[in-house]
Amino acid sequence: MKNMHKPFITQLVFAALLIALGANNPALAQGGPPPAQVFLETAKLETLSDARPVTGEIRSRRTAELASQVEGLALQVLIEDGDQVQEGQVIAKLDDQRAKLEYERAQAQLLSDQSLIDQRLADLQQAKRDLARLEELDARASAGAAQLDAARTLVASRAAELAQARADLAVSQSDLALAEKELNDMTIEAPFAGTVIAKHAEIGQWISTGDSICTIVSMSELEARIDVPQTLLPALERAKNGSESQPTIEINLPSFPSPMRATVHAIVPQADSLSRLFPVRLFVEDPEQQLRPGMSLTAMVPTGTQADLLTISKDAVLRNDAGEYVYYNNNGVAALAPITRLFSVGNRVVIRSPMIRPGVQVVIEGNERMFPTQPMIVLGIDGNPPPAQDPAASQSQNGSEG
Repeated sequence: MKNMHKPFITQLVFAALLIALGANNPALAQGGPPPAQVFLETAKLETLSDARPVTGEIRSRRTAELASQVEGLALQVLIEDGDQVQEGQVIAKLDDQRAKLEYERAQAQLLSDQSLIDQRLADLQQAKRDLARLEELDARASAGAAQLDAARTLVASRAAELAQARADLAVSQSDLALAEKELNDMTIEAPFAGTVIAKHAEIGQWISTGDSICTIVSMSELEARIDVPQTLLPALERAKNGSESQPTIEINLPSFPSPMRATVHAIVPQADSLSRLFPVRLFVEDPEQQLRPGMSLTAMVPTGTQADLLTISKDAVLRNDAGEYVYYNNNGVAALAPITRLFSVGNRVVIRSPMIRPGVQVVIEGNERMFPTQPMIVLGIDGNPPPAQDPAASQSQNGSEG
């Protein structure tokens, strides 16, 4: 039970500290700042589609643990943790002397096999010419049957030798391609543009086939992953399969002052066997490339139910190192109230606060340099002029305050 009161107590302490800071402001010590001209808007209790926070993180859709396809001694390792790399950029080089010799040997064997084919082709052509002459003589009964049979056998033999030479040439071509690939594999390149997040090899290290050189993640292809309880899955699936094929939900990251919108891309239909949570992939637009893999986030997933929720204008929300807060009208002076933002609905924000209740008037304009206890001149409430005040009542109020 004690733990349930901790957020409320923390928020009260937060408010007291800020009020104390305002009270100790030099301007206040000299009679206080001049009245702030403000516009107010009323906090409202609205019946809205409820949402529940679930946790997740930012991930990269492309992550590669770059491994060597060959073995060799690392002569160069050209990256460090945090380096940006481009597609095709050289990451490391292995000792390729043996690979070069194998490539040159395969080249020489290929040339030898090509020369042998030329010789075998010439022998076949000669054997065919000899057979043609004997067949001509046989037609005039001037050639013996034994000579004709020998010539035909020689032609067949020469053709077989040529076929064998061509097969040997194909093997040599394959050996050359393998030698060239192994030589090229001695130079390890980045498969895509990204950032090196871990370096696994050093100069002078023996690299075996399959050993990792580094880990690269793409920073331009990020997504959010959240784990959704099965109780929330039906509402999310209805939203995805409904009129809006790719519904958006709000996500909040601790390092970002404002929430972001994410598109539901895919719901993985297999729950984790231990947590019974379903992974959901969200696409997040990040034109300024501020997101980083591993950042934690909270996503507001619809529950499929309606609830009466407290909302205020987005313009009322301020932020400092301690969190988010608003100023509200406390009998004509500014008072500060910490808030917890839940999610956004249009230009309004669903909040929780120990001090803000339905009907409380929060400052939506003129709050940029406001201090707690600063007098306010109200220029408008909910888009309307403020109600006229009875001068007699005003004098009576001022007298009672004196």
